[in-house]
Amino acid sequence: MKNTKIEAIVFDLAGTLIDFGSQAPSKVLIHIFNDNGIPITRKEAIGPMGIEKRAHISQLIYSKKINLLWKKKYKKKPSKNDIDKLFKLFNPELKKIIKKHSKLITGSKKTIEFIKNKKIKIATNTGYSDDILKIILSELKKQKFTPDISYGSSYAKIGRPTAEIIYKIFSDLNITKGSSCIKVDDTIPGLLEGVNAGMWAVGVIFSGNEFGKTEDEFNKLSYKDKSKFRKMIKNKFKKVGADYVIDTIKDLPKVIKLIEKRIT
Repeated sequence: MKNTKIEAIVFDLAGTLIDFGSQAPSKVLIHIFNDNGIPITRKEAIGPMGIEKRAHISQLIYSKKINLLWKKKYKKKPSKNDIDKLFKLFNPELKKIIKKHSKLITGSKKTIEFIKNKKIKIATNTGYSDDILKIILSELKKQKFTPDISYGSSYAKIGRPTAEIIYKIFSDLNITKGSSCIKVDDTIPGLLEGVNAGMWAVGVIFSGNEFGKTEDEFNKLSYKDKSKFRKMIKNKFKKVGADYVIDTIKDLPKVIKLIEKRIT
């Protein structure tokens, strides 16, 4: 089977292809802030999710509530040195848990097989650094999946929501135009990255950061509650330019078919 319309699909990793609910980064952020005497909630931790992790920590520490907590505890405003200190703690803590959070989300394997059968190129990119990406790629290889190209945030000077890394992917894969490619992501910065590259943007609702629950928690939700969350998150994604919104990665093949019909 050959598709001459869609050239490539770029997937985010945590919350899109792996780690249902994007649990790993929020666990680590909560841990490192708590260890420094600043209790934060998961809702606070996931706020800037999708961007490079030092920038993420910076946005957290300068947010109104956390900034006030920091000044109360340390009798001074947070500084760049404080951000560096927290960032140095992030990757070592993430390395302790990332392997168990690298399992492909249910439906990923069938979706990947569908894409490969169409001879569409597959790339991944992530807000994680290169050393974390290497661990994830090793775990994905054990699950019989190796993308054509992968980039972590270590390669970025600016990062999401700019299309900086997407353009690197386009160059590596010899892509002719962004409008023949799809970006699949569960975060707003990640979707904007695709929009800014002129790609079709597909937002993932229930396995991602905005929903933020485990697969078991998702499966236990009533139809009414799922509908409520779906509407809320869909509206967020549509506001930033998502062309389509899906529950999880297993729903992507039907969207690919729709996009194929729309590409001229």
